[in-house]
Amino acid sequence: MFNFIRILFLTVSLVGLLLSTNAVGQEKKKTEKPPEPPKILMVIPPFMEQEKTTKILLRGKQLDLVTSVEAAGKKVKIIRKGKAGVPQGMSADKLGDTEVEIEITSQKEERLELVAKTDALNSKPFELLVKNGILSEKEPNQGFTQAQELTIPSMVHGKIQANQDVDVFKIKATAGSLIQVKIHAEKFGSPLDAMLTVYDTAGVKLFFADDSKESRDASLSFKMPAAGMVNLCVQDAHDRGGDLFHYLLEVGK
Repeated sequence: MFNFIRILFLTVSLVGLLLSTNAVGQEKKKTEKPPEPPKILMVIPPFMEQEKTTKILLRGKQLDLVTSVEAAGKKVKIIRKGKAGVPQGMSADKLGDTEVEIEITSQKEERLELVAKTDALNSKPFELLVKNGILSEKEPNQGFTQAQELTIPSMVHGKIQANQDVDVFKIKATAGSLIQVKIHAEKFGSPLDAMLTVYDTAGVKLFFADDSKESRDASLSFKMPAAGMVNLCVQDAHDRGGDLFHYLLEVGK
């Protein structure tokens, strides 16, 4: 009788332990978050040339976990991957805290869709511009006397290198000419909140533009008040700058 009671007690205890363990397991499953897919938030530089091999840095979330990156459906070479620092006062959700550097050889596409993959999950496609003839910003160009002269039309790859940095460009045209200027930054993930200001050679402000209706990328259309030269200034609206503040400046008629 004693043995029977003892066996019964042990059986009840074991069943209780199993039920408790199962309940804990179920509760843990409820509280565990599903794995997040990798996310591409930024590309540096924001373009590459056609039929060239280029190194591109991708910043985002969970990019240190990727096993492959594809461009237009084809795997590209991964050079390195890992954690990435976030500038003080800025958000990792917007700029990313991981990165992967890749090497791409383009053909004659105008754009490439980049997809980062882990063993189980894929990022949403991120578009990379493919274009020839983009100029590089020439430093120093912080003042009117150092301004980089641009022909029309042209596109320049620039960077606001530090807080309170201003990039200055010269534009020459005839009186009454319509000039159109646009910044491309937000679509590539750059934190730059660009402002555009046009001055005459005497330093008088002529035109100004901040955010456009569609985004924080500034755009400006103006007529040349007189024949000659004007100075176009690009700066961040919050006087910020750094290695992530890349932009493309497009100037046309």
